[in-house]
Amino acid sequence: MGQYIPAESPLHRCDARSKIAATAGLSLSLLIAPGWTNTLVVSGVIVILIILSRINFRSYLANWRILFILVLITVLLQILLIPGKTILRLSFINITQEGLISGSMLLVKLSGIILLAAWLTFTTRPAQLTAGLERIFSPLGKLCFPVQELVMIMTLSLRFLPLLVEETLMVYRAQLVRGANWRTGTLGQKGRYLIALLVPILRLALERAEYLVEAMENRGYNSGPARTPLYPQSLHLGDGLLVAVTCLNLVMQVI
Repeated sequence: MGQYIPAESPLHRCDARSKIAATAGLSLSLLIAPGWTNTLVVSGVIVILIILSRINFRSYLANWRILFILVLITVLLQILLIPGKTILRLSFINITQEGLISGSMLLVKLSGIILLAAWLTFTTRPAQLTAGLERIFSPLGKLCFPVQELVMIMTLSLRFLPLLVEETLMVYRAQLVRGANWRTGTLGQKGRYLIALLVPILRLALERAEYLVEAMENRGYNSGPARTPLYPQSLHLGDGLLVAVTCLNLVMQVI
């Protein structure tokens, strides 16, 4: 997540503002979709966008796997906590037909939002994403809202994600070499392994943040007046089509 993947596709040439609007609009459409028909229509649009990006689908699946545990826990809670017609009862666990339907729909919706976020970062350069967010939030600057600082924080957060994933894998593999076994052992042992994984990752993240602050200070960064963008942006026909499809999906959910 957060890593740009260059490719020759019409979506890579689209303006960052239209892609940000499409991501936000389609995510909202998924969340408020009232039934399976609407959910599948929005999901179909997302699949088409992924195909048009001309990026290997394995890259999207890799991002989905990162948040798989969180998605799985959310879906399981949805399945177990919704009352209705009982399908399976095991001790205190009661699985209902309504819970399965609701959990399945939630799985599709969360997966679609994760894939949309990956699609945005895969097809948009970080500098373009920063400029697009700044242009979108620029009206708030008239209300003395720190737009540049907010956009900078959001962009740095996106840039830190792939670095944190790489460092997590590095520490995890180092623990495996030292004899850590995540698949067996007691709950206490796994807890110690987890602490041994989180502590160095936290230290590395703080070190990187400190290096970044020093680098920005040495280069004389300040929020100051508005800067001209590195990548000038302009809206074209493809951007209009993307926004139109997004608006159509939103209207369909309301109607």
